[in-house]
Amino acid sequence: MKIAFCIKSLEGNGGGAERVLTAIMSALAKLGHDVTVFTFDRAGFETFYELDHRVLRVGLSRSASLTAMTPNDFVYTLRAFRRHIAGQFDVAVGFMHSTYVPLSLALIGSRTSVISSEHTTASHFKDRRLESILAMLAQKLSFAKTVVSTAVRDEHNASGQKNLVVLPNPVDIERYAPAKDIAPEKVILCVGGFRTEKNQSMLVAAFERIAARLPDWRLRLVGDGPTWATIKEQVEKSNFVDRIEMPGALRNVPAEYSRAALVVIPSHYESLSMVAVEAMASGRPVLAFSDCAGPSALIESGKNGVLVAPGDDREASLAKAIERILNDPEARAQIASNAPAMVSDYSIERIAVQWEALLKSATREKSVA
Repeated sequence: MKIAFCIKSLEGNGGGAERVLTAIMSALAKLGHDVTVFTFDRAGFETFYELDHRVLRVGLSRSASLTAMTPNDFVYTLRAFRRHIAGQFDVAVGFMHSTYVPLSLALIGSRTSVISSEHTTASHFKDRRLESILAMLAQKLSFAKTVVSTAVRDEHNASGQKNLVVLPNPVDIERYAPAKDIAPEKVILCVGGFRTEKNQSMLVAAFERIAARLPDWRLRLVGDGPTWATIKEQVEKSNFVDRIEMPGALRNVPAEYSRAALVVIPSHYESLSMVAVEAMASGRPVLAFSDCAGPSALIESGKNGVLVAPGDDREASLAKAIERILNDPEARAQIASNAPAMVSDYSIERIAVQWEALLKSATREKSVA
């Protein structure tokens, strides 16, 4: 098959969705498919994460790729997708709504099938009415829309589920498994893009509550994004600034898990937490809020992770839960031992075959409904 993938950027600082996409494209290329990725990076761009050399990269060179899309950007995107993709590929996949909305509109009437691939939850659209309407329109124009978990699927009403396909995010388990045999340091790790919903500020505040009683422990925040500078300012004002690390976005994510004794996901919402899957594959205990859909779908609290009931004071509840598990090395070890079995279904080999089946269906049928 000739497959086009579209995403805003793969060149800048990495995020979870970008890591997922590079893994999927590489796997499909290894299966023998002709894969091209279109981004709005500069021509000849290099991807932040390693991408199979057989995947053709096309940078459409739009400087606004990492900022909010203006009307002019939207028109430019429609024209670019129509010119480069329509009728030239068997199927095109828009990765995240910022890309699948213009892609579905650009390819109306063309011979190229469209798949919309969503990587957030309904919570993201709560106060974004226009985005929500456009996302629903794009879904109707698409052969199928993928979501990463049954929890996200169930957020849609019955009619909205007709062409939904659950395709979990994959993990290259072999890259993360070696961490199981490495003794962790006294590091609390948080990996993810710095955005409001990721809630790193609360994790910093929670760590400050318990740091004096846990003098050997450090907090490490890996990632980059819009709120990084704000969080950095918060950290610099902390009495424990020398024990809070912010190295930015890093390519070698498996190495981060190997050194961590606990992985914390303080997010307000996650669709399917790639961090949780990666941490579990690494044999590391994961702690997250029980009302965060992604991690809570993966974690059986006390067995393969820890779920925190937010209560009336989320920060206090988070701090208390972190302190409790840090003071219980036996519980951490048992959870870490149980965790890898939970994520065997998320191997890149298994998920790539599911993607391949969906893409083949898109070239033969009008709809999966």
